[in-house]
Parts: sequence; structure tokens; C-alpha cells
Amino acid sequence: MSLNFGLSLFPSRGELIETFDFSDIATGLGFELFYGTPVIDSSGTTYSLLPNAVASNSSTGTSSVQIGVGTKTMEFDSSVFNLPRTAKGTAYISMIKQSSVTLAQSIKAQIAIVHADLSVTNISSEFETTQTLAISPTKTTDLLALPLTQTTIKKGEKLRMILKIVIDASGGNGFLFHDNADSTKILHLLMPFRIES
Repeated sequence: MSLNFGLSLFPSRGELIETFDFSDIATGLGFELFYGTPVIDSSGTTYSLLPNAVASNSSTGTSSVQIGVGTKTMEFDSSVFNLPRTAKGTAYISMIKQSSVTLAQSIKAQIAIVHADLSVTNISSEFETTQTLAISPTKTTDLLALPLTQTTIKKGEKLRMILKIVIDASGGNGFLFHDNADSTKILHLLMPFRIES
């Protein structure tokens, strides 16, 4: 004898169960944490945004440095996104920098999207930390808030965090740390994405 359970025995294909924190639902945003770190690949040393904290490669070092007057630019890229998502709200970058010798050091930061054709669209203005003046090596922590232009990141595109170490005319050395296995050298990007209903 066959039993008729109707259509309710198994859920139809395509249904997903998603869970969100209450504060995410209240704001309509979910935050994703990225760790900035240098990585060695087939093209040499690149800078990446990784989903987990890993130690920097010893040959690339645990910091980037600008020696003397000038600017050093680093572009930290995520892997390409397999699903589209919408960046919205304010991104936060937490960084640790160190100054040595008499100088004024600051860090400039910006968030961008790298398209599949490798063109780049900035989705935040460039923000600068306050200048650090130090005669002896001094570490400082900065937290930058970068308001974003609401932008959809398509499948095959990636997220980019652009950081610049800036040394003014007084000279000296400026360091930006990026070793996420060491809490005194960590580099974070907290990125908001819209929760799709």
C-alpha cells in the first residue's frame, strides 16, 4: 500500500536557510572581516585581502616601509567574488604603523572595485590618518572610517584596499605592519555588504 505524503515531505530545490545576527538585520548590513597580508605568487610579492589570519611570509617581512621623503603604495586585493554582493555603508580599516627618526608619517586609504577587465572604480574617497611625529621608533594604532558609494560587485570582480605610506619633507622611515599572526602587527578591513532580501 503506498502512502501519499503530498508535496511537503521534502523541501523543493533551491531553498536555503540563512541566519543573520539581529544587529545585521536591524541595519540591513552584514560585515565581512578581511586581513591584509603580502603573498608570494607567480608574479612575485603581491598584497592580498584574506578571509583568515595567516602569518606573513618571512621573505616579504611583516611590514612595508617608506624610506625617506615620498610615498609607498600597496594594493590589497581579495580573490574574485563568485556571487554578486553590494557594498554599502562605512568600511573600517584598523592598522598599526611605526615612525622612526624625525618625520611626519601618515597613511592614506581608499576602497575600490577591480572589474573583470582589470579597470578600477573607487567606491570611497581617499582618507588620511593624522600625522605621526616621532624621534624614536613609536607604534601607533589608527582606525579609519571610509563611507562607501553603494556599488554592486559582480561575479568575477574583486575588492581592493589601497594604502599609501606618506613621508613628508622632514624625512625618516615609516612602517605599516601586516602580519596577522601577531596581534601587535595586524591589518584589518571590516567591509559592509547589504543583506539581500
